[in-house]
Amino acid sequence: MSNLTSGYLLEEQEGADASTSRRGMLVLIAWWVTLLLSKLPLVIARDLVGTDIPWITSAWIGMAALLFAATYIWQGIRPLRGYFLVIGVIWLLAGLDPFVRQTALWQNLFVGRGEMVALLGDRVLLVLQAFIVIAALFLIGAKKQDVFLEVGNLKAPVGGQASSHRRWFLSWSVVGTLTSILLGGLFFAFLVSQDPEILSNPAAVLPWLPLILLSAALNAFGEEVTFRAAPLGALLPAVGPRHALWLTSLWFGLGHYYGGIPSGPVGLIQSGLLAWLLGKAMLDTRGLGWSWIIHMVIDTAIYAYIALMTAAAL
Repeated sequence: MSNLTSGYLLEEQEGADASTSRRGMLVLIAWWVTLLLSKLPLVIARDLVGTDIPWITSAWIGMAALLFAATYIWQGIRPLRGYFLVIGVIWLLAGLDPFVRQTALWQNLFVGRGEMVALLGDRVLLVLQAFIVIAALFLIGAKKQDVFLEVGNLKAPVGGQASSHRRWFLSWSVVGTLTSILLGGLFFAFLVSQDPEILSNPAAVLPWLPLILLSAALNAFGEEVTFRAAPLGALLPAVGPRHALWLTSLWFGLGHYYGGIPSGPVGLIQSGLLAWLLGKAMLDTRGLGWSWIIHMVIDTAIYAYIALMTAAAL
């Protein structure tokens, strides 16, 4: 082997080592940022220390803004710019949420009209927030295919890699259908088990069915775009699919620690695993299709339960 060839091989190896080192740094930073800008600090403060952090949303917004600005100074973390932007915009919108709900327009449209109308209002606001998050990514150069704003290949193989030994039952057309039915049924059965008496008049849900389906469709779209497609698409080039999937799943799970159905540690684990499944579907199919369908079926079960509870309370 000539000295010239040896030199080329050495340069290639050094380049590969540098690339691996840089990817490792990005992964480490992404994990730290995700944990710091998730609800984990709030969980630790409330459940372990017994106190609260009333200014936490402002801290999240400020940290995300500083990290986003730092990507223009430190080129090494530039691949994470989109991720910092997504998290910052999400928390900014969360901070503005109470002010939106106090406007005359919001009060006239959704307040004082019953539980199901208020539920719909929350979903409408979530969809509007999803469009803002995506618009922010578009402003820094993202394309719709980068953030999975397509139906995707609904017949894609589970795992995303087509091969001759794949079986028909390992396609998302089968797995997605079965998963939707199974999870929707399990969620409804679990919720009803908390208060079986609400099934004494199942027809009470029928008048609310249009609102249930519309709310479920809007919520599934809003959450999948905001908390899955946007951060997953922003993270993918920087840290790869495996870390991107687990990071977004953990962040989503922690987000359901308070106020989720269920909440607490069970809500964290359940929502985190569901987020992993939905994110996996999104990566394999390169689109929102199955993630939205599965999520909508689950939400339909949850909202049907809420409607039954509302009818039983009348």
